[in-house]
Amino acid sequence: MKRFENKAALVTGAAKGIGFATAERLCAEGASVVVADYDLEGAKKACQTLNDAGGNAVAVYFNAAELESSRDLAAHTLKNFGRIDVVVNNAGYADPKRDADLLHADLDYFDEVFHVMVRSMMVITQQAVAWMTANGGGAIVNVASIGGLTGNLTGCYYGICKAGSVNFTRYVATQYGKAGVRCNCVAPGLVLTPAAERSLTDEYKELFIAHNAVDYAGQSEDIAGVIAFLASDDARYVTGQTVVADGGCTCHNPTVRDMRAFAEGQTTFK
Repeated sequence: MKRFENKAALVTGAAKGIGFATAERLCAEGASVVVADYDLEGAKKACQTLNDAGGNAVAVYFNAAELESSRDLAAHTLKNFGRIDVVVNNAGYADPKRDADLLHADLDYFDEVFHVMVRSMMVITQQAVAWMTANGGGAIVNVASIGGLTGNLTGCYYGICKAGSVNFTRYVATQYGKAGVRCNCVAPGLVLTPAAERSLTDEYKELFIAHNAVDYAGQSEDIAGVIAFLASDDARYVTGQTVVADGGCTCHNPTVRDMRAFAEGQTTFK
C-alpha cells in the first residue's frame, strides 16, 4: 500500500522512538521524509536505515527550543522535496525532576518546556499551513499524550503542554479545513520507546499494563500506524480529533483494576 506516493512529509523528533517508527511507516508507504531531530547523528543513522530499506529520507538538525530552527523546517522540506504534504509534530521534552507537583514545580522550567513543546509545534504548523493552503492542502498530526487529557501526581507542565496540543489541533482544523488542511492529534499512553525502556523499572511498566484493557504496553509502531492513518486520505473526513492510543488505559472506570482484584479474593487496597 502506497498511500503517500509522490508526497513529502516532515517528522520531528524522528531519530528514534515514535518519530522514527512514523518516518519508517511513511517511507514504506511511499513518502519522502525529512527526519528532523536535535540528535543530528542519530537522525543521519535513522535515514541510513530508511534509505537502505528503499526509502527516501533526509536528516535535518532541529532544536525545538530555538524559534528560527522551528521556522526553518518547512523550508528545509521544500528545498529537499519541493512540497510538504504531511507534518508530524512529535518532538517532546520532559524533565521529571523539574516538573513535579504544583507546589514543587520549577517555575523557571515553564518557559523552556513551553517553547519546546508548544511554541515549536505552532511555528512549524504555521509555516507548513502557509504552503499547504496555497497548494491544495495537506495533513498535520500532533502527538500529545493521555497526560494532556487526565490529571497526574506530577508533570504539571507536561500535561499543560500536551493539553495545548489537543486544543491547538482543533483550532488549526477549524481555521484551515476549508482550504484543504486537516489537523488531528494522537494521545498515546505508555509506549516502550528506547527512552522509556531505559528509564522505567519493570514494576512501573507492569503497573501500566495492569491498568490497560489490553495485556501489553504499547510499541512505537502502534502509534505510527495511527499517525499514518490520520495523515492519509483514508482519514479525509477526519479532522480536529484526538485519537487516544493507550491500550484502553483511560477507557474505563478507574476502579476496574481493584474491583478485579476484589473479585479474586483480595480485600485490602492501598
